[in-house]
Amino acid sequence: MVNIKKISNQILNDGLYNTLLFEMKEKLQNDKPTCEMIEELLKKNSAYIAEYKEINRHSELTSVQVKELKIDKNEEQEINKLKQNINQNVQKLKNLENFEVDSKNSAYSIWIGSVGVMVIFMAHNIVALFTELYTTHGGLVYTLFAIVLLLTYLGYKKIKDNHEKQHLIYKKIYHETKKMMDKGLKANYFTYDELYEV
Repeated sequence: MVNIKKISNQILNDGLYNTLLFEMKEKLQNDKPTCEMIEELLKKNSAYIAEYKEINRHSELTSVQVKELKIDKNEEQEINKLKQNINQNVQKLKNLENFEVDSKNSAYSIWIGSVGVMVIFMAHNIVALFTELYTTHGGLVYTLFAIVLLLTYLGYKKIKDNHEKQHLIYKKIYHETKKMMDKGLKANYFTYDELYEV
């Protein structure tokens, strides 16, 4: 759902994408590439688009570069329905954009693990400094720590599973929307410029 022309222009002119531009200059072996050269490289190597999307995700920018299609009441019902479905799906994709990639490289384990360790650390300090529970009820204290660890793991599993579920929903909607967009473009229901942001 990206506009290659827009991406090439942003990579060339927006400082946010300097690292990507540097990689592309090396690949092209050219210190002053044109938009057209960058476009060709983007078309040949989807890894650059993935990196562009990753930069956007970290910068909290959207990579769903599709405009809302204007609905004309004088158009055929089929065209209007297709445009409405595309508009609805594009909004869903924007809402689910954080789930575009699967959870393999996510930081969930670090975030949730840090919370679990912090809870145990704080509980340990309170028990050690203000009570005699380690000497009187040591087994109970360690059992509570084990419960905290178990809850931490279950929380991690739940969040990871939810991410995977949302990721599958995103992929399904993405492919459906792409098919509808290709159909509309092929049938001349709308133009490329009407569909994609510049």
